[in-house]
Amino acid sequence: MVYIEFPLRFENLTHGVVGMVLGGAFVSLLYLSYKRLWIAEKRLELVRWRTLRRIVKFTNIGMKLTTVAALSFLLATPYLPTTIEVPVEAANEAQMAQYSVSVMILLDVSFSMNASDLKPTRLQVAKSMATLLLEKMGASDLVGFMSFAGGIGNRLFPTSDRSVIKEYINNQTVYPSTAIGTALQTSIGMLEPYKAGRAIVLFSDGKNNVGIDPTDAIEGAVAAKIPIFTVFVGTYGIGEADPLALRQISEQTDGRFYEIRSENIESLFVEVSKISQEVKVNALKAISDTLTIEAKDYETPKLVLSVLLVASLFLTWFIGV
Repeated sequence: MVYIEFPLRFENLTHGVVGMVLGGAFVSLLYLSYKRLWIAEKRLELVRWRTLRRIVKFTNIGMKLTTVAALSFLLATPYLPTTIEVPVEAANEAQMAQYSVSVMILLDVSFSMNASDLKPTRLQVAKSMATLLLEKMGASDLVGFMSFAGGIGNRLFPTSDRSVIKEYINNQTVYPSTAIGTALQTSIGMLEPYKAGRAIVLFSDGKNNVGIDPTDAIEGAVAAKIPIFTVFVGTYGIGEADPLALRQISEQTDGRFYEIRSENIESLFVEVSKISQEVKVNALKAISDTLTIEAKDYETPKLVLSVLLVASLFLTWFIGV
């Protein structure tokens, strides 16, 4: 059996039907206008007809041009630029892309991250997730990086240069002790110059044992309206892994807590996709509940041009050709 596929496609079939009806009406009205013009010429005196004929001629030409212009603009799908207010949670990906946020990625590189309960190690899984998150963030978003163990290691202020951050992530090795509080407080200070939406994403197995108490850092994050997202990389009960401490940090700063139990790359990608979305939503919600989004108003031009088109068709009928 041979199937023939019709090449023409319609964005909106209703518009196609309306266009055909209007086209048929236009042809019919032009035919009828010839007859009306002939009757008018018979009934009018010659001098009066000459003056009227000029008026009819120019008006008729104007109406035809108006018809052509209205149809052309309608086919071109015109719109008016406008803005709308959208709740942050209801904004889609394209609308969210109109806003940028500044995010700090914190990577725990303490000795405990070298445990192999997640293959090949917790640190390698955390590196993979940090890299995926970096790639998932919007093109206009600024991302910074910090590694930490007993003290601060590499750090980079939020930037649009993803390649530098990837290099930092890939080059991390383990060191003794874990200073989560110090790392959080330092990253909060690094985000201070950025006044738009801000957030912190912390990858760790969750056991703070040196430096500043994380509680003090939590207070600073709350005051600065910076949500902290914590990602627990490890298995509770193995070594000093402590997901409860990370959960507390997120809950008290309006962030989210995630627990990674598989090193499968597809599973990690799904988790990172959720993290990237929620990081942006919460970072923006910290400064406003709604977003002012640039939008396109198609309905108003369509209504105006449709009315103009119908009016010009009827006038063409009444004044002749």
